[in-house]
Amino acid sequence: MSQLRIASINIERSKHLRLVEKFLHWYSPDVLCLQELCQRDIPMFEELLGNKLHYVPMCYHPAEEDPEPVGLGIIAWSALTDVTVDYYHGQPQPLQHIRFITEADGYTKADNDSVANMLLSATCQGFRIGTTHLNVTRQGESTPEQRAMAQKLVTAAQAQAQRAGGLLMCGDFNAPRGRETFSLIAKHFEDGVPTEFTTSIDGSLHKAGQLPHMVDGLFHTPSYKLTQATLHTGVSDHCALTCTLSHNK
Repeated sequence: MSQLRIASINIERSKHLRLVEKFLHWYSPDVLCLQELCQRDIPMFEELLGNKLHYVPMCYHPAEEDPEPVGLGIIAWSALTDVTVDYYHGQPQPLQHIRFITEADGYTKADNDSVANMLLSATCQGFRIGTTHLNVTRQGESTPEQRAMAQKLVTAAQAQAQRAGGLLMCGDFNAPRGRETFSLIAKHFEDGVPTEFTTSIDGSLHKAGQLPHMVDGLFHTPSYKLTQATLHTGVSDHCALTCTLSHNK
């Protein structure tokens, strides 16, 4: 196949599954990358795309009635090969329950040491595709800790790209375009989201309302070409990202 239809969505656990399902029936991606996927929802996506979903958990999330593993997933209509997981923060075991820290002014944030971060990669029809979820920061600020994680992510992604001859890395980077962490990634990979899009937050579904943060990304090597890259609202608290992926001749 000379090109693939790609979709990447932070689905916010099980909160928007009916919307996500409706979108997938409409868009019908060749490859689907998911962030904040509950382990219990894997069968739904396997039924939708008719294949095995490859999954890696990041943490247990206490917002669920029973603490549920939440993580990353990648699935395709056709076979995925050479599936790998590169941890750039934390470790596979033991899987931790996410902890939250309340600061002096009442702001609550996740303790990054209670969450594992990784790049989940696979090959489909000759294309190398990876997905990730970088750590959250307050108001999307670029912190030393986030930049250190992003640098380790870039190193892992570069190794994948070098071995495969290219890479599309998509996901929720929690690093708004224009800030230092985003620029660190964009220094090594091309930003495939058109600049006309200034936010990937769907204010109608996000608990914080509309935020001017372009945090979800489609980063790729020059050997790959992205066309029809766009965002879709009404799917989850983050917009769904889609594009057509081909080789750059």
